[in-house]
Amino acid sequence: MTQFSHLKELVLYHGRMSYQRSAKLSQFIIHRGMIISFIQAIFTMIFFSVTIPIYNGFLILGYATVYTSLPVFSLVLDQDVDRGTCLKYPILYQTLQAGRSLNLKTFLVWVWKSIYQASIIMFLAVILFNDSFVTIMSITYTTLIFIEFLNILQEISVIRREVIMTIVFSLAIYMGSIYFFNTLFKVQAFLDKFFMAKVLLITAASWLPLWIVKRLSAWYDPDAVLKVRRGVN
Repeated sequence: MTQFSHLKELVLYHGRMSYQRSAKLSQFIIHRGMIISFIQAIFTMIFFSVTIPIYNGFLILGYATVYTSLPVFSLVLDQDVDRGTCLKYPILYQTLQAGRSLNLKTFLVWVWKSIYQASIIMFLAVILFNDSFVTIMSITYTTLIFIEFLNILQEISVIRREVIMTIVFSLAIYMGSIYFFNTLFKVQAFLDKFFMAKVLLITAASWLPLWIVKRLSAWYDPDAVLKVRRGVN
């Protein structure tokens, strides 16, 4: 730094990656809080403004810390382009100066995404599981966990081994905790093949359309990173 020998690398690579990772992580954390809030709001409206929460304090704490924290924070390991490409194409840094990774538009996209996924989770859960409150709570919470894992895989540019390990580890903790906290979950329901089939159906309905839209958008209107990748390949 004293001789400015590494200033180019510090700005074009480390500075860019720091901004990209911070923007992606901050918006994802906001989404993680909004989706569970929208689920509660929709649940309240569906059941005639009941005052009971769909998830108790322990489940909300577990969702925010134990079950999804490691996969979410693995976003800081994401790297859309390597060091050499960043130094070769300074235009990649120039796109950050326009604020396209973190602005009002991207925030509203995440808000819409939270509303859509929360709505699909709640309405399909009520339609497919209308027998008891415990079943609806179990299905929506399990689907919520699955969707967060899929959202992380969707946002990461390069799926690393560490990311897969955090997801598998978090999923194992969640499945194991179901048996320890059988008063919160309907354990027998998880053993029913139709239960899990419906869970996967709701998960696909709330995540797959957004993934398709994102892929089509990237194909019709690629950003600078995609253009550089295609040029390199």
